[in-house]
Parts: sequence; structure tokens; C-alpha cells
Amino acid sequence: MTRQVRTFTAGADEVDDLLRPRDDIVLEAPAGRIDGDGEYRFGLAGGPFSSYSRLVHIESDDGGDARGADTSTSPRFRITEKVEWQLAVPWFGPAINLAVRRAMRTGRSGDGTQPVWAPPRRLDARSATIMAMLAAAAMLSGYLANAPSELHSYAADEFGSDQAAQGTLGLVVRIGTLLAIGVSVLADRYGRRRIAAGAMLVGILSAALAALAPSMAWLGVFLVVGRTANAALGATIVVMALEEIPAGCRAWCLSVLAMAAALGAGVVVWFQSTADLAPWIWRLLFGIPLLALLVVRPLMKRLPESRRFKRRSRDVKLREYWRPIALLGGIYLAFGLFLGPIDWFRIEYLRDEHGFSAGVVTLFVLSTATPAGLAVYAAGRLADSRGRRIILAIASVLGLGSLVGMFNVTGATLWLLGLVGAMLSAGLLPALGVYRGELFPTAVRARAATLTGAMGVGGAAAGIYFTGQLRTAWGSFGDIIALLWIAPLVAALIAVLWLTERSGQELEELHPADASVDPEGPWSHGL
Repeated sequence: MTRQVRTFTAGADEVDDLLRPRDDIVLEAPAGRIDGDGEYRFGLAGGPFSSYSRLVHIESDDGGDARGADTSTSPRFRITEKVEWQLAVPWFGPAINLAVRRAMRTGRSGDGTQPVWAPPRRLDARSATIMAMLAAAAMLSGYLANAPSELHSYAADEFGSDQAAQGTLGLVVRIGTLLAIGVSVLADRYGRRRIAAGAMLVGILSAALAALAPSMAWLGVFLVVGRTANAALGATIVVMALEEIPAGCRAWCLSVLAMAAALGAGVVVWFQSTADLAPWIWRLLFGIPLLALLVVRPLMKRLPESRRFKRRSRDVKLREYWRPIALLGGIYLAFGLFLGPIDWFRIEYLRDEHGFSAGVVTLFVLSTATPAGLAVYAAGRLADSRGRRIILAIASVLGLGSLVGMFNVTGATLWLLGLVGAMLSAGLLPALGVYRGELFPTAVRARAATLTGAMGVGGAAAGIYFTGQLRTAWGSFGDIIALLWIAPLVAALIAVLWLTERSGQELEELHPADASVDPEGPWSHGL
């Protein structure tokens, strides 16, 4: 429980303002007067809190009750305000509490406007709790997803494999995302929660086995299994979050999950700097996810099943949605064709063409990717308030264009374009990712999201293999990356022309099949 007490003097207008229920980060219940002695208590009507109360004690200069004082001479009053609250945000609560403390002292918009650091619309306690738990799962997913990309170059050194073999490994590993389509069928049939739990356990154990791989081939086998589990986990996290978050916050929600996943991926980068100490250090880094076993059980005990999944219509068939699957999947494929090689060969490019050591690689990645975390958050908020398509266009042209430049320059410009590219391209995930939930009804959402994601990974696999083969023949990454940029530019144009803005609509409004299950249901408040 957090308690904040402040004592100050105020005029009559300020007193009236204090005695109005707050409607910003918290929605207060109307005040109740306590024993007629100038004390007023406000309770919790809505917000991301498990408990909340605000007590206001008012005294006039002569010690009387401020509400009965004569205000014709503009008197001053002594105010004591005590606010107590408990955030419904496990694990991340202490960090968020720093911002909440400031909002409790200031803020007070009175019209529901949220602070810039908060979601565009106020979350309730359940949504806040689920978002925190899914963010923790996203951190694990980010580590599992990034470990192969950051560490395969060091594994290849130990096994004596060339860049073409690394490209083949990247292609093979991404087959796991295709296998995850089968797992997504179970998520639509038996629920999101079970699949998330199983995927986390399999992903952790597969990473541990990768640490023991005796050859590049066995490393590929373990990474395929891990990729299957992690692709299922990532798709399930996205679907569950989109199903639990109210309209107007879905892009913001994905930006938060992206930041959490980036934090998990960043842990790989932090420890990657130790890889030069010995040829086998990369094995230890694959074993780090075993520590996550300590939190998987308590996380899954507290994570509830999606309410929309429980209320889903069972009369919807996946084949009825092949057009949006093809459209969105094609867009994802085109972006994957470009982003896959960027992610897979970035470390190899810095080490081979610029002679960066593991420590300098770590510094480069952290200095360019860390600010992108703030950028993805801002992009998520803007995508909800200003529109997804403008964010998508900026990210595709300016963001990805800067990344193309990064692969074709040296010196300080390399670092600058890496930073600009990471920040501007950060908008792709929230601006495009929301459509994986919005284009499909609940009964087929996990399968459709996994299918479109798999098409993106298929594009990434093709791009990695293509880049690995051409790099061996051409001797440089720059021209290859520039050539591949054509694909996301075309995809962005298609997305801007064909995808519609749906931020302010609840999922049931987008899909009558879901609304028909409970036609009277207040979708934004009573899921």
C-alpha cells in the first residue's frame, strides 16, 4: 500500500476542485462526508488499482468547516489530503508507482484524459494485472527470440561454419514458426492460458538443450523446437492482450509488450559482450532462461483465461477469412523479407565488415536500440490517437531507409543511422500488429494471428537464406539490404491503401459473430 500525504493552503475555488471526484488516471466514487467535521472520503470507481481511497480534511482559518465558511472575502483554508492506493500491477508496480505519485499530486484533468505515460484510455484492475503478467511473459519471449540471432555467430566460430551455413541455420530455425500453426489450433480450442504455459516451459528447456549442442546441426534442431514454442507463445501473448484491452488502447498495448520483449532481448545483448572471453561462453547464455522457471509457475497461477475466449462464438470457420489472412500475411511476408536479414546478420556485419569486438557490438546495439524502446511506446500511443497508417508509412520509408543506410556507411554515420533507423522503424510493431487481432473474430484469432506471423517469418527465412548466399558471392551486405528494401515499401503502400483505422471500435463491433453471443453486452466495460 502506498500512502501520500500533503498539507497546504488553498482558496475556495481550489477547495471546490478538490471535492470533485477525480476522473483521470483514477475514477473516484463521489465523496462521502465523515461525521460532519470537514472530512471527505472518495472511493474507487475505476482504474488500475486493487484498492484506493482519498481523504480530504478542510479547515478554515478560524478552525471551522471550510464548506460552511463565508467565502465572500476570499478566505484561505488549510487542506490535508491523504491518498492511499495499491496498484493492480504485479512485478512492475514499483516502477510505475513513481509516475503515479506525481499524477496524484498534479493531474486532475477531470475529463478522463490520461497522463502521457499512461494508456490513452483508463484501464481497470483486471486489464492492468493481465498486461503486467503478459509483459513478464513477453520479456522471456524476447530473450528466447533474440538469443539465436545474437549468438549464432559465436556458435559458428566454435563449429567452424561459414556465413552460408549461418544463413541456412537461420532458414531452418524459422521453420519452427510454421510448426507453431498447429499449436495455435489448440489455443483456439482449449484456451490461451494453457498454451502460454506450455510454450514457456518448452521454450526454456529447448534453450537449455541448445547450450549443450555438439554441432551446428543439433543446434538447429533444438532451436527449431524452441522457435516453435516461442512463436506460439508470442502469438498467444498478442492475442490475449488484444482480447483483454479496451478499444483505443490496442496499439499502446502492443507497444508495451514490444518494450518488454525488447528488454528481454536486451539481456542477451548485455551478456553477449562476454562472448569473446572463451569460445563456449555462448552456451552459458542459452542456459540463462532456466532462471525463468522460478517465475513461470506463479505467473500462470495468477493469469486468468481470456474472457472473450470464454464467450466466443463456435460457428466461425477459419476458411471464411482467407482474404484478410492473405492480405495481412503478404504484408508481413514482405516486411520479414527485409527485417529478417537485418536481425540475423547485424552482428556478423558489425564483426566482419567493421571489425567490432563483442564489447563494441554490445555498445552499438544498446546505444541504438535502447532509445527505440521509448520510440515504440510513443508510436503505440500515436497509432491509437492519430492513426496507424501514417505511423506505418513513416516507419517504412524513413525508418527502414535509415537501416539500409546503416549497412552502407562507416564511422559515426553508422551509429547515427543505426539509432535513427531503430527509432523510426519502431512504429511497425504497434501500427501493424493490431490487425492480427482486429481482422479476425475470437474463435479463429489465434490461428489467424499465427498464420500471418508465420508468413512474415517465412519471408524472413527466405531473406536470410538469400542474403547469406549473396553475401558469400558479393562480398558485402550493403547492396543486398538495399535491394530487399523494395519489398516493405510495396507492402507499406498496400497497407495504407487497404487497411482501415479501427482503433475506437471494440472487437465485437468489428465482428458480429462475437457480438451475437451477447448482443446486450456492454463490450467496453462488461466483458
